[in-house]
Amino acid sequence: MSGTHTEEYVVETSVKDPDLVEKRRAEIIDAAVTVFTQKGYHAATTKEIADLAGMNAGTMFQYVKNKQDILYLVCCHIHSRIEEALYVAVEDLDPMEVIAKSVTALYRIVDQLSDYVVLMYRETASLEKAARSSFLSREQRLCSHLENHIRLGIERGVFSIDPRSVPLIAEDILVQAQMWAFRRWSLSKKFTLERYIATRLELLQALLQ
Repeated sequence: MSGTHTEEYVVETSVKDPDLVEKRRAEIIDAAVTVFTQKGYHAATTKEIADLAGMNAGTMFQYVKNKQDILYLVCCHIHSRIEEALYVAVEDLDPMEVIAKSVTALYRIVDQLSDYVVLMYRETASLEKAARSSFLSREQRLCSHLENHIRLGIERGVFSIDPRSVPLIAEDILVQAQMWAFRRWSLSKKFTLERYIATRLELLQALLQ
């Protein structure tokens, strides 16, 4: 997917005040996360979301046009939290330290947002094509971030792996983070979060070096 570009999906609003839009959408997102988590996307109603957000449906539809838009905003909100954690400050660190710090931050935020992460990936398929493509481009940004640091390690002679394996390793890191959310019911019987992170980093370091 490198070199491809997907246009960002835009959720339309009839409200002209951007600060008000941001405030109201935050309220809608908070309410929707609660309703979607409890009932699932398909069983949830826009009225339930509007009621929990403290507004009537007519008001809510000034900020979104349908339930699809709400789901997209929820997915983007959760994903933004993950991105913020992954893009931690990494100045003056060697490539393995960068990877270790990024992976640690990624797994910790997935642990904090575990139920939301499950919701996000479970319901992505419910997004219409344009919104889903836009969301998946966000996923690719996470992969690209990890790939860039792994390639930097190769260039500096720190990592000895075949450059062709870099995209797969980056994908593996993300999948292993998601696994903590989807399989925590089982993994937590065998690992604390910190032990899980340490074990993953040990395996990753052995693979890279």
